[in-house]
Amino acid sequence: MNARSIALSLALVLTALGAPAASAPVQEITFSSTQLNPVQEQEWARNTLLKGFEDEAGIRVRFVPDTAGPFIDRLLAEARAGRGTVDVAGTLHGDFPLLAAENALRDVAAVLRNLEARRDRTFIADLVRAGNINNVQTFVPWMQATYLIAANRQALAHFPRGRNPQAMTYDDLLQWGENIRQATGQRRLGFPAGPSGLYGRFLHGYIYPSFTGAQVKRFKTADAVTMWTYLKQLWTVTNPASFRYDFMNEPLLTGEVWVAWDHVVRLLPALRERPNDFVILPSPAGPRGRSFLTVIAGLGLPRNSPNPEAAERLIEYLTRPRTQVTTLQGVAFFPTVREASGAVPTGGLRVMAEGVAAQATAPDARTALLPIGLGARSGEFVPLYVDTFREIAVQGRPVADVLATQGRKLEDLYRAMNAVCPPPDPQERPCRLE
Repeated sequence: MNARSIALSLALVLTALGAPAASAPVQEITFSSTQLNPVQEQEWARNTLLKGFEDEAGIRVRFVPDTAGPFIDRLLAEARAGRGTVDVAGTLHGDFPLLAAENALRDVAAVLRNLEARRDRTFIADLVRAGNINNVQTFVPWMQATYLIAANRQALAHFPRGRNPQAMTYDDLLQWGENIRQATGQRRLGFPAGPSGLYGRFLHGYIYPSFTGAQVKRFKTADAVTMWTYLKQLWTVTNPASFRYDFMNEPLLTGEVWVAWDHVVRLLPALRERPNDFVILPSPAGPRGRSFLTVIAGLGLPRNSPNPEAAERLIEYLTRPRTQVTTLQGVAFFPTVREASGAVPTGGLRVMAEGVAAQATAPDARTALLPIGLGARSGEFVPLYVDTFREIAVQGRPVADVLATQGRKLEDLYRAMNAVCPPPDPQERPCRLE
């Protein structure tokens, strides 16, 4: 008997005696993402977020964080080669149009339907629509970040009588600031208009679409003139120290400001420290609706995903309400499913999560998205709005004159980059101003 026959006979004997057979290789999938990229977040993703899936599913996840450029280059190269290594792709919504244009993604509409059929999660409709490009559902909403109003509870006593703070309008906000000023002798409405503040986001993503219906296209219209006239009034009841505020949590905690608008992450420290002292309110509504800026991260399936079934299982896991709460607690990205807000433990995070959900699901909600397609000139966009504000509200220059000059700069930027208008603007390329 030769060596091969002996080995085969031994294997048969061991099997008959009940010896354990060699275990099947553990399945592995690759999850590439531009999010959770900082070192601490990478460790949290591997050791907390994804470990739960690995323990439950028996599927190992190779997490590959990357910056946007290499991430997109890799997916496009694999799409062109017809053979891929990435099973799940997670990135910001602005990256998906380029991937979709190169046919690098699968349509995940059926995946989305299957997830909602489970009846434990309802995706926020505007976030789903953001992923629909030319009638192809390019991603399942994964995480979001946004901006809200935080108010000291004692400020609620001065809210306009008979009005609902959860359905606040810009007129309400102005009257609220005036009521506080009259009652206290101080201007306690605040915005992060300091050197590193995010007030520019308020201008282009919140008040502009709420008054004009667009971020860019109606920049210099009559509605825009009305908006800037209103904004000059609002600053008469705004704390002048706003020009040095970068983060609004500190003036909220000191009491310098009673009502503040800012990014959720920059408000969260105040909520964590004194969750019972503050309420979170949706941003105000204007004549064209309640516009708010959402930063959306989505989960897509590359066209050549080697293990699409296992990839869908990971997407299902990451969008569970409980997993979304874990993500909120770990990295302060907020849920994209309505049911998650009710699963957040008590404290500052719950207050914030309920506010995020209330804003996103408001009947008059109008979602604005960050501009895309500006490439190397992206850094010119926000300063243009801030400069407009300073010329009109601070220097007192005529509104129409400033809008005409700044409007030409804005349109030249979009023409030069052949960039599409950002939602909620009417979609056209290049974006042209009315």
